Amino acid sequence: MGEGNITMFLTDHLALGGEHRQKPDNLSAFREDDAHDVFRSRLVTKNCSVTGACVDRGNIATHPDQRGW
Repeated sequence: MGEGNITMFLTDHLALGGEHRQKPDNLSAFREDDAHDVFRSRLVTKNCSVTGACVDRGNIATHPDQRGW
């Protein structure tokens, strides 16, 4: 299965990016969707960052529409 991530630094302290991950349908009775997200990170110090993301995990087994901030 494939996974990908792309991130772009707008400044030395601000990054925008997105990720995508394919997921197999390992359970024959349930459908699982691919997962993807977009995020923004602020690098506060060399060892600390604050990240906000919008995530869409799709359907996971019996739990439909798994998405949120």
